[in-house]
Amino acid sequence: MSGLFVGRLDYASGIGILREALALFPGARVDVIGTAPRRIGPSELQSRMRAAAYLVLPGLLYEETPQQLIEAFAHGVPVIASRVGALAETVQPGRNGLLFETGSARDLARRLAWAAAFPDKMRQMGECAKADYQAHFLADWGYQKLFGERRRAARI
Repeated sequence: MSGLFVGRLDYASGIGILREALALFPGARVDVIGTAPRRIGPSELQSRMRAAAYLVLPGLLYEETPQQLIEAFAHGVPVIASRVGALAETVQPGRNGLLFETGSARDLARRLAWAAAFPDKMRQMGECAKADYQAHFLADWGYQKLFGERRRAARI
């Protein structure tokens, strides 16, 4: 069972916190896909996302709902995220993922250990994540696509 991190390899993304957490809990395996040193294509990224047991989003700064979270939910992958911004509003602990205190490698390591100890519960959270995607994100995307195209067509 391995997790996945997808994002920039900089301070704000929390990659340093993830690195520290992995040192505290060496039993966890998290594949890192970032802007450096290696870039992958979209099809490989989708494949890796589908195969992941969970997605780790250890971001340190407030941001809107990241695309990685939406993609994880779309693939039925639960998210382990820092308790900041839209992550704290979207990830419901025990339902579609887990939250940890922002900036705390120790708390992240505890969540990684929990995920390793309870893979069946993580799979159940993945099912809820997929349902949340279908109920919230898919409907919003379809509405915007439908009415956005109609508005564009009306202007032509």
